[in-house]
Amino acid sequence: MRTYVVLIVILFMSTVATAQKGDGGYAGAFLRMGVNARAAALGDAHSALPEGSVAGFYNPGLLPYLAGRSVTLSYSFLPLDRSMHYIGYAQSLQPSPEAAGALAAGFSLAWIGAGVDNIDGRDGSGQHTQTFSHSNNAFYLSFALSPHPYVSIGVSGKVLWNRFPQLENDGSALSSQSFGLDFGVFITPFQNLMLGVVLRDRLSKFTWNTDQVWDRGTSTTNAFPKSYRIAVSYRIPQDWLLFCTELENSDKQNPRYHFGLEAKILHYGALRLGLDDDMPAFGFGLNVPVLGRKSMFDYTFIASGQTPGADHLLSWTFGF
Repeated sequence: MRTYVVLIVILFMSTVATAQKGDGGYAGAFLRMGVNARAAALGDAHSALPEGSVAGFYNPGLLPYLAGRSVTLSYSFLPLDRSMHYIGYAQSLQPSPEAAGALAAGFSLAWIGAGVDNIDGRDGSGQHTQTFSHSNNAFYLSFALSPHPYVSIGVSGKVLWNRFPQLENDGSALSSQSFGLDFGVFITPFQNLMLGVVLRDRLSKFTWNTDQVWDRGTSTTNAFPKSYRIAVSYRIPQDWLLFCTELENSDKQNPRYHFGLEAKILHYGALRLGLDDDMPAFGFGLNVPVLGRKSMFDYTFIASGQTPGADHLLSWTFGF
């Protein structure tokens, strides 16, 4: 009966929102894309999965429940000559049996970079001037505590850096730096059922001063959408099939939904299927031990109707 109730909740959450378009044009878009091949293959529904070193990005509240330590390296091949990469480390901090009253905890460090090169610069008459580039970077530090065996609370602080090299009149870079916060709660009310709530991008913004770019420069602030996610994940008791779904909403964008399935294939790896709002995703993972240590290679294909092409994500996660 418990299994049926969980499946009904998951199916309900996956259908409460309708796919909407026209959500572009807001600052911080690179942080609303999948940063890991496995998470992307699950429709970016990872806020209630305490697994891997991407936990601090999706929900810092997951960190005390991680099994051991892990490192993830990811690279995304995106349409329109764009690219994105992720490097992250995470581990749980479990108290010793002798430390009475000590709380379980966890922390993670991560770097997300996204950008595009070979931007063709032209003057008012259409003549080529020079080639430009653009980059976005986010540096994460996440920490969480578990005040109760079934509940944990976490926070992520992130330093944001947006940069256009050689764009100002003197050849220097036009850039903006900022700081943002994410908050997350993770709950496991009973075995195999996992719940997550995440508040993202409090304080996150980019402020630009274009006095050195235009004759009449201005100062402009672009605030990130303040979003929240409500997530549910469930593993069937045999532990070979995973269901996960999330509802996402913000103060500037339309509601979005995320849904994913993962089926383990013996000890070889897993097959995955997801829906990130209106974008279907397909992926797989292969267990590839390295020097006697557990590691997994992941690949994901995301079909997008918004851009001329598809996204391809590669990740390698090491556990130790």
